[in-house]
Amino acid sequence: MHLLSGAEDDMDAALFVAGALTAAEHAAALERMTRDPVFAAQIREWEAALAPLAGLAPPAPAPVGAFEKIAERLDARLRLERVSRTLRAEDGDWIEVSPGMRVKILHRNMELRRQTVLLDIEPGAVYPAHDHPQDEEIYMISGDLAIGGEELKPGDFHVSPAGGRHSTSTTRAGCRCIVSMAM
Repeated sequence: MHLLSGAEDDMDAALFVAGALTAAEHAAALERMTRDPVFAAQIREWEAALAPLAGLAPPAPAPVGAFEKIAERLDARLRLERVSRTLRAEDGDWIEVSPGMRVKILHRNMELRRQTVLLDIEPGAVYPAHDHPQDEEIYMISGDLAIGGEELKPGDFHVSPAGGRHSTSTTRAGCRCIVSMAM
């Protein structure tokens, strides 16, 4: 599933209807449908759009060995995803998530629905209060970040447990940190 909304949400809805998501992604989409009426509507639109196609072709049995070949390809893909990789400093795109705040996605674990991002916050920017569906970990690289009454500085590590809530976060000088969090 995607970090941003919009076109990616529409693609996720289409992939869901087409049956092209992993089991974990499918489960996440089902859960999301219960809390996101816009996403649920996108899925209904795709179901309505694709329904006429189901009647155009007669049912055909799968070729002998097709399911085994699919399983082998999926296993090979998972093995490739488990290979270590390096993201160079100049690689990856910065995504503005709110005024004065941008992230670069470093790693995503779709199965665990977690991601690690590099977060840049400009001086004076404010990050609104938010809940934590999973543990959130912050490692400060530079600058300052005040979370409630706690001020983080370079080298500091902060953990907010699942089910907790961060109060509004601010920075005087700006900051850069690595954040591991729920997607």
